[in-house]
This record gives sequence, C-alpha cells and structure tokens, in this order.
Amino acid sequence: MKLLTHWTLTLLGWVGLTLTAAGQDMPLSMLLLEGEGWQVVSEGHGFVDGPCADAKGNFYFSDMRKPAIYRVSPDGQMTTLVEQPASGLKFGPDGRLYACQGSKKRLVAFELPGGKETVIAEDIQPNDLVVTLKGHIYITETGKKQVTFIDPKTGVKKAADVGITAPNGITLSPDQGTLAVSDFRGQHVWAFRIEKDGSLSSKEPYMTMRTEVDVNGKSEDGRSPVYKPSCNGDGMTTDMQGRYYVATSLGVQVYDPTGRMSGVLPKPSDKAMTSVGFAGPEMEYLYATCADKVFRRKTKARGALYFLPPPPAPAPVKR
Repeated sequence: MKLLTHWTLTLLGWVGLTLTAAGQDMPLSMLLLEGEGWQVVSEGHGFVDGPCADAKGNFYFSDMRKPAIYRVSPDGQMTTLVEQPASGLKFGPDGRLYACQGSKKRLVAFELPGGKETVIAEDIQPNDLVVTLKGHIYITETGKKQVTFIDPKTGVKKAADVGITAPNGITLSPDQGTLAVSDFRGQHVWAFRIEKDGSLSSKEPYMTMRTEVDVNGKSEDGRSPVYKPSCNGDGMTTDMQGRYYVATSLGVQVYDPTGRMSGVLPKPSDKAMTSVGFAGPEMEYLYATCADKVFRRKTKARGALYFLPPPPAPAPVKR
C-alpha cells in the first residue's frame, strides 16, 4: 500500500480517494462484460492511430500511411473528413479537432465539418496530445524526451518536462488534476500534478507496466525468466471511474486511480497496437488502433471527455 502523502492524495483524484477510503480494488471483472470481445470496426488501412471521440460519441481516428482522418458514427457509418496525416487527435473546448503532425513539424486544428485548418504551433515534433478544459495543450515530443505545453490563446510554447526516455501516450485524470505520460522505451507511466498556470510538478513513476519475457535472455541462475526492458507503452486514455488504459506490446494494460494494475486485455491482433480511446452513445466502447485495423469492445466503463467539465468531487466517505 502506498503512503498517502499530500501529493499522492492529489494524484489519486476524486475517484481514487473514494476507492482508498473504501479499501476497494478494481479488477477487470468490474470492466468487462460477459460474452463481449474485440470486434473489427474498420480494416484495410496503412497504419492507424489517434483514437478520440466527440460529445455525441462519434469515434475518430487517423491513417498515417494513407493520410486521412475518419469519423465513425455509433451505427458504424464511416466518413472521410480530411486527407491529412495525424499521430494524435483530440477535441478542444472550442469544438475544433486538434491533430499532431510530426512529419510536418506542427500542431494543427480542424474546424468540422468543413475541415478549415489552422496551424497552432510549428517547429515541433508532436507524437500525441491532450487538450484540457482550459484549452491548454500538452504534447509528447518523443525524440526530444520532452512534454511540451502550448497555450493557443497566448502563443506560449515551452517545455513542461524533460527526461522521460521516450514520452509517447498522454492523458488526464477525470478531474484534470493529473497528467499521465507513458514511456515507450521504459517500464513506467509517469504522473504529474497540473498547476493552475498549466505547469507540471511532483513528477512520479506512478504506474509500472508489465513487460514481455525475453526468450533469448539468460538469468544468473539459468532458471528464472528474464524480461524485456520495455513493453512499448504507447497511446493512453482514462474512464470516468479513474482507470488508466495504456496500449502496449502485451495488450491494453489497465490501472486503477491509485496506480495499481487491474489487469491486461489481450491485443485484438498480433500486430502493433498504437493507442486506445473510448467512444459510443454512452462512451461505453473501448476502441483500439492496431496497424491496419480498428477494433472495439463494449465495457462497463464510461470514457472521459476532457473538453467537458469534470464531474464534481464526491462527498467524503463516512467511517
């Protein structure tokens, strides 16, 4: 059990405080529905990424090799929105769809349905992003080992953190008090407290990702398994219950608000998984982007939309 310091209490957020007080775990049985598995949503793509949703539950994703951004309605209808590449997509509180275009060294925003494009920041190499209710943007610049803060209203662009081996996926807690970043070449998901001015503090390796067994590795005793140094932690998302979901080489690794692992959902295919995100009429479908296909599965969870106000904090648990 982790010591509940002042920072840890902040990190857990409103859901985590309730769970800790009640002493409740969050196993996968609280998430999965009996008889529900991964189903193909779309296939025949080049390399898909950037899952996200709008307020109506429409699902969005990008194809980076056959450049396009798509929308999939809850009934399965797919529409091509713009023929542009993107490795990360998120809606902002202004209704625009923000997109990472590392190949063009810029971050852009699209007004839908028309597709009008506005360049938000240049001379950057964004991999993934998240947009807060305040309109603040955090991007991962993997090659620079940097998390970058961007305020489109003021034009401020600055390093918010430097030092994670390969920062990749990025997401927020439901109350938007915590920023989480996965390390593609490491074993941890790092967590930060978000200050009022958008700066980051209290950096902590809060979640430890499972890694694959290295079949070619040899232990000192010759019998114990040897594990690979990383599991390719990639795109991330959260649900309204405070769980974190990380796309990895093992599958979707799920953690409760306290950073404890709930379990691992096997990959829907044997190809590389790039990211995960929620969508659907009640944000109940977990989507996964995997190489040339998009999958989804229905869950008991409800995904979080960061451009909407977070839910109020619950009343303290009576003892």
